[in-house]
Amino acid sequence: MTFRNDINGLRAIAVSLVVLFHFAIPGVSGGFVGVDVFFVISGYLMTQIIVSRHQEGRFRLMEFYQARCRRILPALVVLCAVLLVVGLILTLPKDYVSLGTQVMTSLTFVSNLFFWLDTGYFQPSSHDLWLLHSWSLSVEWQFYLLYPLLIVALCRYMPISRGRWVLLAAAVASFAVSLVASVHWPTGAFFLLPARAWEMLAGALVFLFPLRFSPLGRQVAIWTGCAMIAASAAFATPGMLWPGYFALLPVGGAALIIAAAHQGCWLLNNPVAQYLGTTSYSIYLWHWPFAVWLYYFGLDKQPLWVGLGILASVLVGHLSYRFVELSAARREGWIHRSSPLTKYSAVFGIAGVGMVAVVTEGLPERLPRDYRAAIAEIALPIVTNGWCFYSVESIETLPIGSRGHTCQVGDRNGTLDALLIGDSFAGHYGPFWDAVGKRHAMQIHTISTNWCFPSADDDYTGPTTSRGFRQCMVNRDYLEKHVGSYDLVIFAGSWGVIDQQNKLDGVYAAIEETAEATPLLVIMPTPTNFDVNVGDHYARSLRFDLPFDIARYSKQRDVPSREANEKLKTFASAWDNVTFLDRGALFHIDGTPSDVTEENIPFGLDTSGHLSIYGSKMAAEAFFASRAYRRFQDRITDLSRQPRAVALEEGDRSVARPSEG
Repeated sequence: MTFRNDINGLRAIAVSLVVLFHFAIPGVSGGFVGVDVFFVISGYLMTQIIVSRHQEGRFRLMEFYQARCRRILPALVVLCAVLLVVGLILTLPKDYVSLGTQVMTSLTFVSNLFFWLDTGYFQPSSHDLWLLHSWSLSVEWQFYLLYPLLIVALCRYMPISRGRWVLLAAAVASFAVSLVASVHWPTGAFFLLPARAWEMLAGALVFLFPLRFSPLGRQVAIWTGCAMIAASAAFATPGMLWPGYFALLPVGGAALIIAAAHQGCWLLNNPVAQYLGTTSYSIYLWHWPFAVWLYYFGLDKQPLWVGLGILASVLVGHLSYRFVELSAARREGWIHRSSPLTKYSAVFGIAGVGMVAVVTEGLPERLPRDYRAAIAEIALPIVTNGWCFYSVESIETLPIGSRGHTCQVGDRNGTLDALLIGDSFAGHYGPFWDAVGKRHAMQIHTISTNWCFPSADDDYTGPTTSRGFRQCMVNRDYLEKHVGSYDLVIFAGSWGVIDQQNKLDGVYAAIEETAEATPLLVIMPTPTNFDVNVGDHYARSLRFDLPFDIARYSKQRDVPSREANEKLKTFASAWDNVTFLDRGALFHIDGTPSDVTEENIPFGLDTSGHLSIYGSKMAAEAFFASRAYRRFQDRITDLSRQPRAVALEEGDRSVARPSEG
């Protein structure tokens, strides 16, 4: 197969765009299209290898797979091994568990499935995933497994001149899937092969439907292709549906460059482009972990460190190419000469270390005891650490049903009965209400499970096929039947998400029904949503003795939550016996709103706005010092003096009706 310097230069463009995008260099908001370019190149080269060798009668399926393994696995295995060693020294236990999982899924080429189920490529949380970029390798490998089988099957029954039309139809079908899926299942469209296959098949079609160009036409074609890729890199954004219609721009540009086969273009055929193209795979592998480490230590916004990160990506990529890739490719290389048993042992051995990291829960014993004690309460209150959040999604051993209704906080012998109900945001307020209940002789029955916000209908913010949905229906049935038996009911939910999904009407109806049935209803606010996991950043700052400044973290994700809080506050103001506790009453220092406590420890835990155990407790202390607490205290005192039946039947019934004015 003749070496194509234009394709090698195209690799340089692709890897450069991806690297610049991941290091957040301005002007490259669509640099992620470099992966689309890689897919086109891969589809072209694989088709050329398979079809050419098959026509010559020398294509062997196992040889093809072995060649792909030699190309992809050695450098990936070395990367995974280094990350596991460095991660053992520098990461927190939960991060090491995540790394172990990523290593296992990457080396088995199913990481795209893992990331599809676990995260989104453009989500802030993606910056905690050292091997997120391996999703593209998994997609390619899945394509490599199926594609040669399809070619061989086609060639058995028809000449490739006819079979190529089948591949054209497959490309059109995959593109149609990508258009539909990018609208309805955007994460799946981004990560999964059915919506990505058309990009690789686009490269295949360039080989199967060769175009003829005049010398001038080649120059026009290659510069047009470069302009298409440049435009997509400059104007595409992570907020776009991808891969949708706009993906035709970089895919079409790459296909046009390959079809032109112009070897004399200075943009692609210069020493820098050829070097970057030759080392592109190793640079691609190493650049993202460097970007993640910068984020991990809060250095991702500092130009000097960003520049050093890019430089390190190229230098380490060079070493990986020189000592790993070439050793695997050349017959005289030690990797190439190693026995199959040695190679397989290396792959499964590193994957096994990843499994150990998961099974041992990240080896927490490796961290100093005083540090472990210091961050023990920087965790979500849940049944596994002594609180009440009944997370049937994360703890599959929890049974669906009434067992999720047995947890209480506060004063177990209190004279007042309260019910705290909702989703995980009700769960995270468990320590808060435990402190309030103990102060006011109140026992608080806590019912909370995944995505189960208080609602009068079957609306649900999670997947309705989940275990959480089944538990949610049990919880809402309990509320409907027993709401009248409580002196106080507390609602909590992820109001921003609920509002974004247009499901607040069910919450409003639940408020009305509950206000009619109980003397007092309290609605808790959704806390601040940050664009990063502030709990993790605090834990890292403590571990490495780094300064922690919560003001440096943006809050764009918080806009929907603030708006939804205001909507509920306005709605609650129309009812005499409904109280909305706003953020200012819970999260402040001496009356000044704050996202951290006096000890500079964040109330929040993650990007969703959950409170930690510590944050929930400190929110209670802040609440006790607020004017809102004094008003709440008066209401609780009235409830203590007046039995529930009197409050609802003989006491002023206006408490259960919208107030006038």
